[in-house]
Amino acid sequence: PACHPGTRSAVLDWLNEWALEKPAESIILWLHGCAGIGKSAIAQQFAASCHDRGQLGGSFFFKRGDASRGSWRTLLPTLAYQLAISCPELRIAIQSTVQTDRLVLNKSMGLQLEALIVEPFTKAHAMESRPILVVDGLDECDDHAVQIRLVQALISAVRAGRLPVHILICSRSEPHIGEILLAANNGDVCRDYAIRPDATAYAVISRFLINKFARLGQIYAARGITLEDNWPGDEVIKQLVKRSSGTFIYASTVIRYIDDEYSHPVDSLEAVLSLDPSSTTPLDDLYTQILSAIPNKPVLLRVLHAIMETDLAVEEIDMALQLRRGTSRITLRGLHSLLHVPPVRILDPWVKRVKFLHASFQDFLGDPRRSSGFCISGQDLQITFVHSMAGALESWLQPLEFVVIACSFLHSLVKIPPTETTFAILRNANVQDHAYRYGYEAHAGAILTWLERYSHSPLDLIETWADLSHLQDESLEDLPWHTRSQSDEIFVRIVSEDPEFLSFLRIMSVAAPGLSDIPALDLLGLKWDALRPHVKFPFHVLRDFLCDPERCGALYLSEQDTLRFIALRCMSRMNDILLTNNFFQFNPHWIAPLCSCEPDEVVFGSLEHLDLSQFCGRLECDKEYHWAFHDGVLNPESFVQILDWLRVSPMQQSQLH
Repeated sequence: PACHPGTRSAVLDWLNEWALEKPAESIILWLHGCAGIGKSAIAQQFAASCHDRGQLGGSFFFKRGDASRGSWRTLLPTLAYQLAISCPELRIAIQSTVQTDRLVLNKSMGLQLEALIVEPFTKAHAMESRPILVVDGLDECDDHAVQIRLVQALISAVRAGRLPVHILICSRSEPHIGEILLAANNGDVCRDYAIRPDATAYAVISRFLINKFARLGQIYAARGITLEDNWPGDEVIKQLVKRSSGTFIYASTVIRYIDDEYSHPVDSLEAVLSLDPSSTTPLDDLYTQILSAIPNKPVLLRVLHAIMETDLAVEEIDMALQLRRGTSRITLRGLHSLLHVPPVRILDPWVKRVKFLHASFQDFLGDPRRSSGFCISGQDLQITFVHSMAGALESWLQPLEFVVIACSFLHSLVKIPPTETTFAILRNANVQDHAYRYGYEAHAGAILTWLERYSHSPLDLIETWADLSHLQDESLEDLPWHTRSQSDEIFVRIVSEDPEFLSFLRIMSVAAPGLSDIPALDLLGLKWDALRPHVKFPFHVLRDFLCDPERCGALYLSEQDTLRFIALRCMSRMNDILLTNNFFQFNPHWIAPLCSCEPDEVVFGSLEHLDLSQFCGRLECDKEYHWAFHDGVLNPESFVQILDWLRVSPMQQSQLH
């Protein structure tokens, strides 16, 4: 959220003056303060002001634990994209960088910063004003070491005179960040602005509370609940302002807690005011009060632990914890002031997860000194969670449900000591399939390391997960397969006895553009078990054998025949998804093979029966995800590819145009 109207004018004026400095006295500004004091709101308001006057180059708001905003990996590509949009002078250079080196997004932080942002500035013409980059919540990015590297990389680029921007960095007043930004040798490019709970902050919070209570009075009056005139009164406002300790998070949490359609606002306010007014931890007391009102504390702790640990949606938490469907939603009903629980109709799996409204509540739950009986960082909860997911994986789950829970299981497993239960689940073919098929190489490698750490881990299990981690970590050509020489007769026997393995090898042997992103097992509808018996054979040698018609004889398929086979399989998979409604599994890369093969009547016949417009009908109930699906998955470029392919077809299939 941005700042409440009419508040924070002093700091915003100061920031706007800094942004317009000519010449710039300092390039990097560190805005810092305690948790909940309003740094993100100030950053949002400042970014909006810069945007309005055409000065915003880009902004990024870190959020701890968020799949898209919790890592530095998304920071630099996001800022580069925004700079390409906001600064036309940079667009061609940035676009050229990405087109020239498709792997740039996988490179180290320093190389990404240099290639995506610094170099384009060196190639562009001088700009009239310096673009503003806003980076908020740096303390919520990855870990301390990453934060330090990022700050050092930005300072180095600025000091070298190769990054003509203003950079606003917002974070808590963390010592490891301040030690770098406020170091004496960085004083020529950095300065800071500390937001403290001073008299101005208290006045801003008072105005915020007065306006919010007035709004609540109007809302309840519309519901037929008339409150006292001037409710709750000046004295109550003063009490709440004092208890806030100058932090907005306390005031905003109180308002959200009182604004509950299932409770009377006067009763909720009295519950807040009943807390010890002399306490030195009023925010922690408020959190404890809200949590204490939730019945069935053991289930509450298990659900909160699952939220903290994973990206599972609410209904997926029920499955992972083996609770009756709907239990997690009922448990979280009274926590709307602390958590955002997406509505049931949301279809997008990435926005289904429950989100903490503020990082301070996460800190509270993870610190036993603050949360007492509501701490969720203990190992007992972790062990219970892993064993619950193990039980869920052994039960009857739908394919997509199995994928998300298996992912969470593998992520959480390495945090506890192994048991026979965990060994058994790691032997589960579906869990192994998930680790290989969906590309979670970090999981396979982490599980292997975890198994090797304990002396009683079974050797056969170590060997299996070693194969999985090697398959994910390296290309097939670089794998340490047994390289003993084999005769062509043995190769014929191997592939003839296993048609599925033969199809896998054929798909993996095609080097047409766009096909490297297609997971072969997924396309064939196979499991990891289909590949596992052949792991010790030299894959690249087998593929060379199949590509030589003189050696493989009747087994030979030309590249065009293989492309046709892949195209037909891709269309078949798309139709399967339409029939089963598992559209989250749709792979946009399936379009490329279709446009790589030479068309014939069979291919055109399959295309005629592929009605991709059905996706629209299935997604009508969630317009936001519908548009996101077209933008990021099945976008106009996909259809342009197909149309271009049809237009050059010698078969003149006008009806398909």
